[in-house]
Amino acid sequence: MTSRDHAEIPVTKDNLWFLERYLNLFDVLDLFPMDAISPSETERGNPIVLRTDLGFDIVSDIDRTKMQLRNRSKVHGWTRWTKEKAIVPGDRIIIRRINEREYSLTCLRSTVSDAGI
Repeated sequence: MTSRDHAEIPVTKDNLWFLERYLNLFDVLDLFPMDAISPSETERGNPIVLRTDLGFDIVSDIDRTKMQLRNRSKVHGWTRWTKEKAIVPGDRIIIRRINEREYSLTCLRSTVSDAGI
């Protein structure tokens, strides 16, 4: 983990479909504790908590084989958040560290000038 305290993930026309289903963390792994990554395909990592701006928490480890949040549940997971936020190209997903295991998850909406992304 570095001194970085947040990550911004742009939503583009090219990655929208993927982001609606998965949160790939490969480019922002240094934001999270290394033990959150599953040590093997059969073991889970120590969970982190993403406190969403919609009032529910996503509790998940990071799947080592895919470098994605494992919790994609439509009830308490990533796909619920993306569906309820209705992310669009130009938006930015913001993950901000609160402490070593807790993060806030928000969406910064696009402006008219961002829409062409």
